[in-house]
Amino acid sequence: MARSRRHPSVLVLVLGAGLAAGDLAHAAPPSSSPAAPAGSTAPTKTATKPPAGATPRGAPAKGSAPAAKNAVSGTTARAAKAETGIRRSVAGGPTLDDTAVGADTPELRALHAAERELFPPASAQGFSPWPSELAFPVSTSPEKPRVHASGLPPAPVTSSPPVTESGKDTSWLAKLDLPDIPVRWDPRVVRYLELFKDDPRGRATMTTWLRRSGKYRDTIRKVFRKKGLPEDLAWLSMIESGFEPVARSPVGAVGLWQFMPETGKIYGLSQDRWCDQRMSLVHATEAAADFLLDLNRRFGSWDLAMAAYNLGYGGMLSVVRRFNTNDFWALSRLEGSLPWETTLYVPKIIAAAIVTKNLAAFGYQDVTPEPPLEGEDVAVAPGTALATVAQACGVGTKEVEALNPELRASRTPPGQDDWRVLVPAGKAAGCSQSLARTRKDAAATERYVVRFGESLEQIAQARKVPVAKLVELNAIAPGEVVRGGTVLLVPKGEGTTPSSTSTSTSGKTASLDDKPTVVVPPDLFVYPDRRRVFYRVMLGDTLREISTTFRVPLDDLRRWNEIDPAARLVEGMSLQLYVARDADLSSAVVLEEKDVRVVVAGSEDFFARFDDKGRRRVVVTARAGETLETVGKRHGCTPGLMERINRRGRGDVLAEGESVVVWTPGTPGAKSSAVATSGHDGSGAVASRASEPTPTPPLGTPPAPDRLPALP
Repeated sequence: MARSRRHPSVLVLVLGAGLAAGDLAHAAPPSSSPAAPAGSTAPTKTATKPPAGATPRGAPAKGSAPAAKNAVSGTTARAAKAETGIRRSVAGGPTLDDTAVGADTPELRALHAAERELFPPASAQGFSPWPSELAFPVSTSPEKPRVHASGLPPAPVTSSPPVTESGKDTSWLAKLDLPDIPVRWDPRVVRYLELFKDDPRGRATMTTWLRRSGKYRDTIRKVFRKKGLPEDLAWLSMIESGFEPVARSPVGAVGLWQFMPETGKIYGLSQDRWCDQRMSLVHATEAAADFLLDLNRRFGSWDLAMAAYNLGYGGMLSVVRRFNTNDFWALSRLEGSLPWETTLYVPKIIAAAIVTKNLAAFGYQDVTPEPPLEGEDVAVAPGTALATVAQACGVGTKEVEALNPELRASRTPPGQDDWRVLVPAGKAAGCSQSLARTRKDAAATERYVVRFGESLEQIAQARKVPVAKLVELNAIAPGEVVRGGTVLLVPKGEGTTPSSTSTSTSGKTASLDDKPTVVVPPDLFVYPDRRRVFYRVMLGDTLREISTTFRVPLDDLRRWNEIDPAARLVEGMSLQLYVARDADLSSAVVLEEKDVRVVVAGSEDFFARFDDKGRRRVVVTARAGETLETVGKRHGCTPGLMERINRRGRGDVLAEGESVVVWTPGTPGAKSSAVATSGHDGSGAVASRASEPTPTPPLGTPPAPDRLPALP
């Protein structure tokens, strides 16, 4: 996989300062181009020559099917989005371009269950050795064994085939045609071959995969041939996803090649709510080819390249350095080196490649592959539903969706330019003509970028359309949160763009009671060169996102609002921010200070504003021997409320003259009559003064260096 699905916490990408044992697929890339990593992993290079029949890098493949042509048409755009600096870190220097987990599918679950029986992982108590080594199944000379890593058929056998320790005859292995990736007759490879040959579970899984592979393998091979990779590396996709383009792993890897989000971005795959190119056959295959080439360039071995695709190149580099060997097969037998899954990953791919080269020998000669996905591309207007495209082609919507699984909303993304959509072969001309006729009659829409803090309801209100219309236009799923920066389709020319601040619709200054109330902490912050604005928290917002959006320090944001940075922000909270006076806030929804009523938490105004029972907050003086409960009874306040107000037990004995806060009863729904007064109210109660915010004192002068404590 283009990431490690099982060990995300262990694999950390460290660029610039060096790559620790990490997974490129899981790690978020830094903003600047990294230096060569000190602890990253890359693939080994066993076969640097292109396989027979390959075209030179960059030359067009001959006889490409329409689907391949169509999908490759976006290659330049994907390459432009690829993060070249990080690719060079993966490759440990210039990439070849410079010089010239898994998916959750029924078949993969069944195969993993079988693996647990065939290859029990190490026990928690200690090292559990792998099954005893099989004798080398190919005849040997007295001097050394013949090596089969070139992809050429083996030479004639010069001696009788060996017999394993268990008495199994493995002479049939010597008769197999070999793929164009290096083959090592390791016991695990042989076990997988036996699983796919004799075990009902293995046979069922392989039968499904071989049938499904017909849709994708030709296009994958053409891409690999064009880029100079061994074509049988195509079966890595089968092990990754079972040839399911929409397969998704529990940790977020997606597509035929199971790219994690960050790795996909590094290799130029667009990902948003409209399009996820990790599910595109050709775009994702080209990215996987580039990733494998970079890994092979780093390690010089296809065995290690495949292992690093699963483990992560940072983790693989760390293992190679720690155990001081660059032999995958040696590492796979060393205790504590590679994860259990990675030790099986490479043998599984090799076994799958051998099976596909010898279908009759393994009993799969009668499996009929599904027809390849062949199509032609058509220029489609932004925001066009795939159902409309299908209707123009005279085919079913499902057929067009199958050719374009990367279009997540079953609609072309909104934008300025037309989108290239795959349609069934032979339908492009008629589809284009039909779409040209219907384009004039289509409802006019335009692209709208959601501002930070803006809700779907606000957009609908400003555009004077129902929320349901926006949901329909944008295929918004139930429960989907539309965040700032999301691009939506909105009806064109209807309504207005919402303003960034809240203003009165009548054109007059709103009265104090009409303004929204914002509660702030008691401390008052004064900045001569800043202005205060207020932001209403939306579902899913984080302090870091808010800090980045408004360009304010994270620690200041926390202090201004008395926020716990480790806790989750709650939707509906209002945060005060002190931004530069000339700050451009057009991309966010904020309230200016003049448009809100600011209330200090705990002040008289606060209690008057938020007490809907008309209660009045007073401070009374306790008598000797009284408790909170008795004081509360005297003023009509329940014991539970007295505890809540005064933060102490209801039975605590109070000292004579001790001040106690009481909320005296009033008329439900009436506004509190509490005012800033002083003196007694005739019942021993003293009305509390309104609590006003006090400016935060300036920081003191920092101590002189000679007064600082000595360093330990």
